[in-house]
Amino acid sequence: MSEDKNLKIHVQIGGFRIPMEIPRSDEEIYRKAQAMVVDYIERYQKRYNQRSYEEIVILAAFQLASILSRHLLAGDPAPVADKLKQLELEIDKALGQK
Repeated sequence: MSEDKNLKIHVQIGGFRIPMEIPRSDEEIYRKAQAMVVDYIERYQKRYNQRSYEEIVILAAFQLASILSRHLLAGDPAPVADKLKQLELEIDKALGQK
């Protein structure tokens, strides 16, 4: 991808700031994903305030995966699977893996 098609953003979740370089056309997707993750973490922290932060993040991840699974079962999973793979690569890159 050329530099002008990419956008550098910072995703902030749970006090962690993650720099990412994403396709400019996908910015809204990443911003909404960040908002969804933060929302679920905050909800579960209020509901299960005696649980560790790690457990809260696991609950939020499981809830979001359940929502995604429901959508995948309802339609063609190819576009979503492609986006998930791209997101996984970006996260690995941001975390210095692969």
